[in-house]
Amino acid sequence: MRYALCAMLRIGIKYCGGCNPLYERVEMIQQAQSQLKDRFLFLRHDEPDIDVLVLMSGCHRTCAGKDLNTVKIPLCSVTVENDFDTLINWLKSLDQKGDF
Repeated sequence: MRYALCAMLRIGIKYCGGCNPLYERVEMIQQAQSQLKDRFLFLRHDEPDIDVLVLMSGCHRTCAGKDLNTVKIPLCSVTVENDFDTLINWLKSLDQKGDF
C-alpha cells in the first residue's frame, strides 16, 4: 500500500443503489467524517489510489458489494445503522496501525 507517514488514508465509499435503505447511508458517512476530522480523506470508490473501501449497503442484500472485481484492498461492509460503531472502530484501527 502507498500510505506514507503523515499522509491521509484514502477511504473509498461505495453506496448501493438505495432501492430500500433502512437507514441514512450518506448521513452515516458524514457523521464518520465529522468524528474523524482531518484523519482520513473520504472519496468515491472509483477514485485512483484508494487505500481501503467502505461498502454502504442500505440493507442486508449488500448490493454495494456487487460488481466488485476481486478487490485487493481492505474493506468494511455496512448494512445497518448499528454498524456505525464498527465502522468507526475499524477506521480508527487503520489509523493507529499505520500499515498503509
